Amino acid sequence: MFPKKFTVLFSLLLISGFLLQCTDTVEDTTSEETAHANFYVRYLADALQLKGQASFLTTDSTSLKIPAGVAFMGSGTRERELPGQVTRYESTMEATYPPDLRFTFRLPDNDKQTSINLPMQGIQGFEVVEASKSEGLTLSLNGELADGENLLLLFTDSNQEARTILRPGPLTTEQLLIPSDALLHFAPGEYRLYLVKQAEKEDQEQGLTYTFSAEYYTTEKTFILNE
Repeated sequence: MFPKKFTVLFSLLLISGFLLQCTDTVEDTTSEETAHANFYVRYLADALQLKGQASFLTTDSTSLKIPAGVAFMGSGTRERELPGQVTRYESTMEATYPPDLRFTFRLPDNDKQTSINLPMQGIQGFEVVEASKSEGLTLSLNGELADGENLLLLFTDSNQEARTILRPGPLTTEQLLIPSDALLHFAPGEYRLYLVKQAEKEDQEQGLTYTFSAEYYTTEKTFILNE
């Protein structure tokens, strides 16, 4: 058997080696910097207008520039400098709505091109089937809501006062019923209504965490809300 003093020394050496190994592991993990990106898409059905925006931040929340630029739906974007030293890449185009929204780019010091997608079906149209304070509001929709998506109803009355109702997904039927108690503070009369479908996704790719949100604005309808 080893003398006691050699046993203690050997144990200390083992502990020191283990601590050094743990320190190396922590340094290797934290040395991998991760950027964060925000992507936003808006579609206006009445104008056939598709708009995409992207911005990037480093781990210390300073703006990150993409040297080769950012592509939205396969086309280049314009680089804009915003207050607070934030760089935004944006593009606006006239187009039919694409159900698979996409940004592509190459992060600094990364030879691999990154593609970020958000699938979201549009609302091809809607009709007001019935509208009364006593029976509620019934809409016929040409579109569905997936789990995690929302449908925002925006009303404007004859006095230009706006009201909103939010309907979370999922919704798989072609009819949407808004109950009468949701119309409690609505006065009878003429209203303008359009719908906004919303989706949001949070995920990560290698070296990047991101938030991707999208909104689809339908054309506007006019209807009469009866008693």
